[in-house]
Amino acid sequence: MLLEKIVILIAIVVSYFLQTSVDFFRIGHIKPDLLLILTIYFALYKGSFAGIWVGFLGGLLQDMNIGGYLYPTGEAKYYLGTHALPKTLIGFFVGKIAGQIQKEGAFVLFLIHLIAGIAKGVLEFIEVSLFHSGQSAQVIGGVLLPESFYTAIVAVVWFKVLHWAIPQEKTSV
Repeated sequence: MLLEKIVILIAIVVSYFLQTSVDFFRIGHIKPDLLLILTIYFALYKGSFAGIWVGFLGGLLQDMNIGGYLYPTGEAKYYLGTHALPKTLIGFFVGKIAGQIQKEGAFVLFLIHLIAGIAKGVLEFIEVSLFHSGQSAQVIGGVLLPESFYTAIVAVVWFKVLHWAIPQEKTSV
């Protein structure tokens, strides 16, 4: 049990490092959200409780360092909770539907990540707009859709890496 928690923490730190420090995955101004992929992975295979905690810890780590909301102009504003809340909610909801979907198909994984990426972006957009300042709809078309699509493509391959690196045991949802 303790070893499993250590593996989860290591997976969060590695995903965070790859997402924030390594530009290998960058195409133009977008990068895949590896922490979202990790959140969905644990939500699908370990249940909603694991999805909640991985989403919260990964999002909070992201908020503490980059924490920002990237505007189309390239300017970033920093708000605590901008990434933690959406990833936590997505981890919960994906974990709740995990027992009702077939998790192994590439198209299903692509679709789950595409919908989750769009939902995460919309939640971040609403959160920042409501609590911090007005945003323009350019964020949706300029950043959200390309990042969600790219994350969904990378997720299909990244899930194979996660299957290899993190053993999954079937648990109840």
